[in-house]
Amino acid sequence: PSPILASLIAQEYNLNPSRTLMVGDRLDTDVKFGVDGGMKSALVMTGCTTATKIKSLAEAAASSNLPNDEQDEPMPTVIFPHMGMMSV
Repeated sequence: PSPILASLIAQEYNLNPSRTLMVGDRLDTDVKFGVDGGMKSALVMTGCTTATKIKSLAEAAASSNLPNDEQDEPMPTVIFPHMGMMSV
C-alpha cells in the first residue's frame, strides 16, 4: 500500500481522504492503505483476518506507544462481519 497511490486516487476522483472510507478484508494491505492515505477504514471479516487476530492487535495497540498509522497491521475504524452489514 502506498500513500502516493492514495493521493493520486484522491486527486483523480476529487476525494477528501478524511471523508473517504477504504473497505477491505486484509489489515496489512487494505486497511493499511486507507490509514496511510488519511482515510477511515473498514475491515470486512470475510478474508484472512480473524476475530482472534483483531483481539490480539487491539491488546498490543493498547500497550504500544506507536500511533495506528505506524503499525504494520493498523486497527480499522470499523469492522463488519460481511459486506451486507454495511447497508444497515
